[in-house]
Amino acid sequence: MKTLEYTLLCQKVSGKQVLGQLLETGEQLVSKDVKKLRAAWNSYLDRQLKKNAIAEPDVQKYQLEIIQLNLRPRYVEEGKIFPVKETLQVKIYGLYGINEFGYYEGLLPALNKRFYFYQERDFEKMAIYFAQQAFFSLSPSASYQLLISTEYWLETISVRIPPPKKQAYRGERREYKMLSGLTDSLPQPKIKGSTGLPPTWERGQIVDQLVTILNRERGHVILVGKGGVGKSSILHEVVRKMTRIQKKSSEEEKHTFWRTTPSRLTSKARYLGDWEEMLERMIAEAERANGIIWIENLVMLAKKGGEGAEDSLAAFLIPFIRQKSCLFMGELRPTELEAMRRMLPGFVAHFRLIQVEEMDQALTLKVLSHYHTYAERQRGVEYSTDALDLSYVLTDRFLKGDRFPGKLIRFLQFCTQEANSQKLDAIGTDLVIRQFSQQSGLPEELLRDDILLNGEDLRDFFLQRIKGQDKVIDAVCSLIKVFKAGLNDPDKPVATMIFAGPTGVGKTATARAISEYFFRLGQSHQPLIRLDMSEFQHAGQVSRLIGAEGKLTSHIRLHPFSVVLLDEIEKANPLIFSTLLTMLDEGILMDDLGRITDFRNSIIIMTSNLGSTRRNSLGFLNEQSKDYDAEIRGFFAPEFYNRIDRILTFQPLQEESIRLIARRELAMISDRAGLAQRDIEFDFTEALVSFMAEKGFDERYGARPLQREIERLVVAPLSRLILANPEMKGEIILVDFREGKVQFELS
Repeated sequence: MKTLEYTLLCQKVSGKQVLGQLLETGEQLVSKDVKKLRAAWNSYLDRQLKKNAIAEPDVQKYQLEIIQLNLRPRYVEEGKIFPVKETLQVKIYGLYGINEFGYYEGLLPALNKRFYFYQERDFEKMAIYFAQQAFFSLSPSASYQLLISTEYWLETISVRIPPPKKQAYRGERREYKMLSGLTDSLPQPKIKGSTGLPPTWERGQIVDQLVTILNRERGHVILVGKGGVGKSSILHEVVRKMTRIQKKSSEEEKHTFWRTTPSRLTSKARYLGDWEEMLERMIAEAERANGIIWIENLVMLAKKGGEGAEDSLAAFLIPFIRQKSCLFMGELRPTELEAMRRMLPGFVAHFRLIQVEEMDQALTLKVLSHYHTYAERQRGVEYSTDALDLSYVLTDRFLKGDRFPGKLIRFLQFCTQEANSQKLDAIGTDLVIRQFSQQSGLPEELLRDDILLNGEDLRDFFLQRIKGQDKVIDAVCSLIKVFKAGLNDPDKPVATMIFAGPTGVGKTATARAISEYFFRLGQSHQPLIRLDMSEFQHAGQVSRLIGAEGKLTSHIRLHPFSVVLLDEIEKANPLIFSTLLTMLDEGILMDDLGRITDFRNSIIIMTSNLGSTRRNSLGFLNEQSKDYDAEIRGFFAPEFYNRIDRILTFQPLQEESIRLIARRELAMISDRAGLAQRDIEFDFTEALVSFMAEKGFDERYGARPLQREIERLVVAPLSRLILANPEMKGEIILVDFREGKVQFELS
């Protein structure tokens, strides 16, 4: 019979009463004396262990020490920090002990703080550090409360556990309401018309190893490898193989397989404590089902559920993982593994870690040959040799964030599915190019070497969208030609630029035009993400930008082919500039979960008004020379400035440029759905163009008010005219400016 030893932290409270706190859970009981306290805890622990409602202790033997601190409490008022005058000598109790994995756990009970360390001699240093951090978040009154002398001591409670009884099969293995609600059953049924999941080639040894660990050794497993090396494919193959192996096994011996995500595990929780109760029920059902649960995006277990890793889903699952109530498997990238070890060391320690290395070129080409045969036999599609070679070249050049063979097989699956939907029996280079363009948004002329880039057409594309900025257009066209030639640095973003100049001269419009040219083809989303950097003026807002669920990193993980527009970059907190250095230099960012976001297929554009406030040459005034570069160089640190590829200066708009912008904005009204549905043609006179150019321009804000004035003076009256005449169809509406007002004529 197994014996467990739990540790109580005891102290005397009112009168002779004794309070005992269970170190594993923080729960407390009060009794008249130590003897009755021990009896009460014995009874409580015995009941909880029988219900499987409490975990075995992480640390068998704690040591109690007194820590001396010299502190100056402080308080915050109107955003300012005020320390008190005197230094306080504070005595707190600390506990530590070694756990079953060989590292130490420390606890500061008065501050409700738990931490981990690896050498016993480090306890005092670590305790002082965490205690000081905790005290700085306390008010002076709360700090003074800790000066009250309280004596602590430790008591040990021994509890015997009878061997678990073998559960009888009740014939209800298929009734798993909570398990079915929070997970998907595997293997999933085949969907008609779907390409399905191809076999996992050249990974048989790892598959066999995992089957042995799960089936015979009954252990939890995590596959560790970079993105695209085939971790998910291996786990799918493990499920398929174990399902085949156990076909002749009895129902009681068969494993069931389930897949879920951390977000899904908490999605149905409405109140505090809901998700804990649901997970307990889910695991109880999984235990009855002899289940193996595959958790995707495993690293997010340490972020979901509570405010920190110590009260997260991962921390809650540790007791169940230790007891092997059911088996868990998942996958992590190496950086995510290190993040998990840093946040919650006790979680990963319960898993067998299996390394999955990236395939070399020879093995990748062998897998490519396997897929060719699979597509021909199972999907009725034959690839030409040129199509396969081109697929390899495109994925190798552009899909830099993932590894082979995953990125190549995923792309070929899309091509196969497209061929099946078009009822094609052969795939050539044309379909490969079209499919890659649809996925990336890159136009065919940038992907195909046999199509020359027409310089005049390229320049005309931007001239139609950008007015009065010829030098900027020349620089953008030069950037595209470098990309077309494949001479851009593959280990950096496609380009990193600062757009400098006064407001309202076309900086944002230019960024939008670049995104439209590079990435708009076939995209269902806008390939430009615009972030107003004035929203990130405080250091604490960095996580909102590039944290685990930051605006920037979340977008690029979903849409790696994008233009990133960081508007008014100079208004951001300087800490953000330092954080962005690796993005500008290496094209990657790593969040606090160890997840890498790849920006090497993105274009980074930062706008800046630095130097513009000193100019008096706005609007129709003549252009004056101005060294914007010097202003920007003086504002940013050298290490940030040196990572910028180009600084493009936008000049104040001249009269003719403003007229061109007004004409273009008016012409775009014709494309609006309300006119198209009624077959109404929209036309305007040059007098209206002149009026709007004058009315919509402001010397301080450039052409920015133009759209607002067009909406107010043209679109709003036009809408009233159409609504007042619901029978209007097939008309021509001419808009003119005469006699001092905007007038509408029907013909």
